[in-house]
Amino acid sequence: MTVRDPRSPSAGGAEPAPGLRHRLVSGGSSGLLVVVYSQVRVPDGKFGLERMFSATRHACLFLNDTRNGWYLGQEEAIDAAIAAAIDVVRPKRILHYGASMGGYAALVTGLRRGDGAIHAFGPELELGRSGSQSALYGLPHPGTPAGALALDPALDGLRRELVHPVHLYFGHLDPVDSAGVARVLAQGLGGRLFDLASCHASHDHLYTLNVIRKITRTFDRDPEDELAARGLIRPLPRAFHAGFAAAGEALAAGERLTPEQLDALAALAPGHAGLLRLRAEAAAGTGDLALAVDLMQAAEAAIARDPALHGLPKRWRKDLPLARAGWMLALGRTEAALALLADCRETFGPDERIDALRAAAETGRG
Repeated sequence: MTVRDPRSPSAGGAEPAPGLRHRLVSGGSSGLLVVVYSQVRVPDGKFGLERMFSATRHACLFLNDTRNGWYLGQEEAIDAAIAAAIDVVRPKRILHYGASMGGYAALVTGLRRGDGAIHAFGPELELGRSGSQSALYGLPHPGTPAGALALDPALDGLRRELVHPVHLYFGHLDPVDSAGVARVLAQGLGGRLFDLASCHASHDHLYTLNVIRKITRTFDRDPEDELAARGLIRPLPRAFHAGFAAAGEALAAGERLTPEQLDALAALAPGHAGLLRLRAEAAAGTGDLALAVDLMQAAEAAIARDPALHGLPKRWRKDLPLARAGWMLALGRTEAALALLADCRETFGPDERIDALRAAAETGRG
């Protein structure tokens, strides 16, 4: 899907770009107005995280960019919706909250307005880079080299003294989130950085572990206490984050990476499930499917050994064995692949990809 970039001159003048939807739920009694920015792919008429926040006592303004355009060019519409909500709710405090696309919007808007705390999960700190969700949805590459670890100009507020708390949550099992950590560390950006044993969908992971509900109930608890209690705060060296991010971006851009290129990263984070996955995908890219199978199996084993990772979203976890099954089929290991696919179906439930691989295996066996 291609989205016209509202940052370009051809995107229009002062009028806000179309596609922003909003809904105010004003019945809260906490004195807090939470502006909740929906993640990508939330259908028109619905709002991300709405059900989750319905269990709180907060007034909530839900926003959704139905274009999946990272809320670019929506500043006037967002400000108008917030102003109208403030007139109704008269809150004592305001807070900006979101994950992924919504995390970027929460961060940009909260910094621009300077009117409340920010909780941003997995925000891309430079949009359009290869392998990112924003690139998948058509936002253009920024043109800067990966090694520059450049910052989106809309986030320059992170370089200045912050008036309100800014909480940045990144799951370092995915290169796109490691890129966020690397940018914060390289540029000495403000805000509280949480370098987590999680994936890009860290919000879903933390919700499964009941961390999110504890944080959002009052927003008075220190997130660090809740995250540390689950063993999720695991800072890794800056060099690892920069190298992992660059390698992931290169692979997503179609470059061939040899396992040897990734050995130095493995020494910085032994047994890192995300790096093992990347090394498996790199090996497959060079045609070494046997090594790819072994590395992916090692990644799955690392996840299985770590209790904190058991709550990772199923949609993320099942990508690993399904990739391994495909490589096994290509190697002619049909029976082993079928056994793995049967286990996947039992663990993750019905899935079109599982069915397609099983059909391919049955055809090959026949």
